[in-house]
Amino acid sequence: MSARTFAQTSVELIPTAGYTFASRTDFYDTYGRIADGLSYGGSIKFNVNRSFGIEVLYSHMNTTSDLYSAYDGSWLQGGNLQLDYILAGPVESFTIPNSTVRPFVGALLGAAILTPDANSGFSSDTRFAVGFQLGTNIYISPRVGIQLKAQLLSPVDGAGGGFYFSNYGSGGGIDTYSSIYQFSLSGGLIIGLGRVLPEQIFRPHPRRRYYRYY
Repeated sequence: MSARTFAQTSVELIPTAGYTFASRTDFYDTYGRIADGLSYGGSIKFNVNRSFGIEVLYSHMNTTSDLYSAYDGSWLQGGNLQLDYILAGPVESFTIPNSTVRPFVGALLGAAILTPDANSGFSSDTRFAVGFQLGTNIYISPRVGIQLKAQLLSPVDGAGGGFYFSNYGSGGGIDTYSSIYQFSLSGGLIIGLGRVLPEQIFRPHPRRRYYRYY
């Protein structure tokens, strides 16, 4: 296959569908469970070059959320739940010589919208969310490919931070924590838009020459 087959376009539209595994959160005397199920959505990726891009992602899932007793496992309350994620972040791709396969890894930041059943008595909640993904793109042509990936998304429950200073310097930090972690496996169709990106040429440094004197 020609070298152009390994190329990418400047913009990629990627509709996806997959399976999200169940997640559990333990409390003092109860535990909550978000059921597993199908998830779907898509992303738009803006490629700066063949190695780096920025991705905007949307994911939707219809599921159920229930609360159980930690003592005997009896059901306490629950109902239907819709989960929507809107996130964006950088994606780094890697080249395998003489291969149409391009592994990638990326981080995501954005928002999670949790919408319970209208009859449950609870209102929707929007939270800051983080995510991580890794997978591979398999290109059939510069404008058509298949994406396979694993993804971890999490709404953030809260954050805390601090700042200190002394005679030896100063510093600070921010920590986030979450009780919901949703892991999913998905596949998608890559539809290339825009122009085909030029090939990146990496030129090695000239070899140093060493001379021996007698």
